[in-house]
Amino acid sequence: MTGMGIDKDILIDILKNLGLFSEMNYGAVKELAYLFSERVFQASETIFEENDAGDSLLVILSGEVRITQRAPVSGEETLTVLKKGDFFGEMALLEDLPRSATAIAHCDTFIMEISRQRFLRFVEKDPASGVKILITLARSLSARLREADNKIKAFVNLSQWV
Repeated sequence: MTGMGIDKDILIDILKNLGLFSEMNYGAVKELAYLFSERVFQASETIFEENDAGDSLLVILSGEVRITQRAPVSGEETLTVLKKGDFFGEMALLEDLPRSATAIAHCDTFIMEISRQRFLRFVEKDPASGVKILITLARSLSARLREADNKIKAFVNLSQWV
C-alpha cells in the first residue's frame, strides 16, 4: 500500500495498460511501479507552473489536467486537457530545463509521479525497458510537435487574411 492506499498490484496493472509502459514485461513494470509516488490534487489546484524547475514525469490515474501557457492578451491559453492514462512533464525526464507550461487539476485528480533521478536509475538498471519507454516518449513528443506545427501553420495562414 502507498500513501493513498492504492494496492501495488492494481498500480502495476494500471501502468501496464498505459501506452507509455505497454511494451514492457510485467517484472519491469512491477519494479518501475515502486519508483512512483502518489499525488492528489483538488480541482483548480496548480500541479506546476510554467518556468518552474522540472524534474519528473506525471501519469494521470483519475481526473483531468489542463495544460496552459501564459498569453499576452488573454493571460492564459489552454493548450490541451489531459485525461486518465495520459502523461505529462516528460520533457523533464530528458532535459534539465524549466517547465514549458503550467499544469492545473481540471477536477479532483490522482496522479503518479516519477522523478528524473529515479527514472534514470531504472534505465541504467534495465536498459532494454528504458529504451522501450524512451521510444514511446519520443513518439509522443513527435506527435505533439507535429500537432504544434499544424497549429502554427493554421495561425500563419489565418494571419495572412487579417
